[in-house]
Amino acid sequence: MEFIDVSAKTIEDAIAKGVAELSVDGHELVETKVMEQPSNGFLGIGRKPAVVRLFYTSVKATATPEESTSIAELSDAVSAAPVETNVDDVAVHVENSDVFKSTSKELSKETQDVIAQKGKQFLEDMFSQMGLTVLIEKMMTKDKITFQVHGEDLGILIGKHGQTLDAIQYLTNLVAHKEVSGHCHIVVDVENYRSRREDTLINLAKRLAVKVKRTRQKVSLEPMNAFERKIIHTALHDDAHIITNSAGDEPFRHVVISYKK
Repeated sequence: MEFIDVSAKTIEDAIAKGVAELSVDGHELVETKVMEQPSNGFLGIGRKPAVVRLFYTSVKATATPEESTSIAELSDAVSAAPVETNVDDVAVHVENSDVFKSTSKELSKETQDVIAQKGKQFLEDMFSQMGLTVLIEKMMTKDKITFQVHGEDLGILIGKHGQTLDAIQYLTNLVAHKEVSGHCHIVVDVENYRSRREDTLINLAKRLAVKVKRTRQKVSLEPMNAFERKIIHTALHDDAHIITNSAGDEPFRHVVISYKK
C-alpha cells in the first residue's frame, strides 16, 4: 500500500490537507497514522508541526454516487474481507459514537451559528484546494446542522461505501467544534447520497432476509458503521422469522442475519 506524509499545525489540518491532495490525484484514502504529535515548544522555540501518514490505493475514482452504492456491489461484498477505514487511528464511523451525540444542554442560536459558519468555511476551503466547484446548501434544526453539497462529478468525495464522505464529515465536526462550548452534530452529504445509501441498505437487508428464510443459513454482511448497522436492524425488526445481531470488534463490526424458528 502506498502512502504520503503530510505536515501541518494540527493533526486535523494535516489530515484535511492530505485528503485534499489524494482526492485531486484520484486516490482512495484507506488509513491514516499519526507519525508526530504537534508541539508548541517553549516560548515558541522548538515548535514542531503534526506529521500524519496517509495510506491510499492507487485507483482512479470514477464511480458516480449511484454506482458506488449499487445493490449488486453490496451483495458481492457479503462475507468479504474487511477493509481498514481508520482516520487518525480512529475509524471514520466514530461520528456515530457518543462523541457526536447531542448533549442535554441546548445550544444557543448564536453558538450554533458559529459552529455552522466554521464548518462551512472548512468545507469551502477544502473543496477549493481540491479544485472543485460546488454549492453548499446549509440546513439547520435544533440539534443538527446538515451541509448538502451539490455539483458535478462529486463521486470522488464519497469513496467506497461513503468512506471518504464519512472522513470529511468527521473532520468537519472536529474543526467546527474546536474552541466552541457545546456541540451540534454536523452531517455532510453529497447530492443526497446518504438517503440513497439508506434505501440501498434496506433493499439489501430485505433481499438477504428472503435468502436466509429459504436456506435457513445465516448471512454475515460486510463491516459497517453503527448508523448503517442500525438501518439493517430496523429494516428487519418486524420480520417474525429473522433475527439480526452485530458481531466483531470495530472497525470490523458487522451485522449477522439469522433464521428464527
